[in-house]
Amino acid sequence: MKFCFLLLALSLMFWGCTGEESLGVDTQAPNKPELVPHLGDTGDIIQNYQGNSDTLNFYNIYSDINFENNGIDAMMEGDWLKIQWFRLEDSDIDYLKIFRFSAQEYYNAIDTLNFAQIIDTVNYEDQIYYVDKTSTTDKNYFYFIEAIDNAGNSTLSDTTGYKLIDKPYLISPADYYSCESNDIYDIVFEWEQVGDVFYFRLLVFSEDRELIWQQTMLDTGSFNVQYDGPPVDPGSVLIWRIDAFGSTYSTPNPIEGNYYIVESGAESVERTLSIHR
Repeated sequence: MKFCFLLLALSLMFWGCTGEESLGVDTQAPNKPELVPHLGDTGDIIQNYQGNSDTLNFYNIYSDINFENNGIDAMMEGDWLKIQWFRLEDSDIDYLKIFRFSAQEYYNAIDTLNFAQIIDTVNYEDQIYYVDKTSTTDKNYFYFIEAIDNAGNSTLSDTTGYKLIDKPYLISPADYYSCESNDIYDIVFEWEQVGDVFYFRLLVFSEDRELIWQQTMLDTGSFNVQYDGPPVDPGSVLIWRIDAFGSTYSTPNPIEGNYYIVESGAESVERTLSIHR
């Protein structure tokens, strides 16, 4: 009888030591998601080590030519913000929680554990970005995400931020405007702007998002620029828009132990321009 009790005791000890592992339960938290900060903007000019200059085009980095692969950024479709992350390493992620807070909300929070709100919960389907369609202008927004796997384990990402400003409003040329190739140099791009802007950038693309021409100018109160780019072949369709950029914001005090520099900007809607013979 004592021998039987001894076996029972040893069995219970073994069960207690193996615990969930013996049941095959996943208790491993996912790898930490890493958000992509604002990497720059299409049309930025950088100097390489040989003294030559290169113009950045974030549309030709990713396989989807309609996706601007530059991290957190404004979007042209509305007062929306795109939050981007590097592809998650785990293969068993079930869904994501998207968190947002503003600098003012953080600094004014009495309970620093509840300064952020969940703005959305989305199924994870190997996507690398999320579009916040509830964002508003003139707020220094910060975002982080939580990745939850099929077993319910979760991990929080790091934090990144951006500020939306008012969009440029396009005036001319009208959408779907067409002209002869010889007349393209007569085209004047014109827009209006509300609010404070540091500088503007006119971007002219081909249909496959090759950057044909860009012009960056300070906000001098004159919102027009004449085309002065390369010749365009007849039959081409061009896409153009105006990006606006504001001042940067530096957090005066750390947020969760880190200081941040927040870029600001906006993108107009896009218009097309047809070139015929």
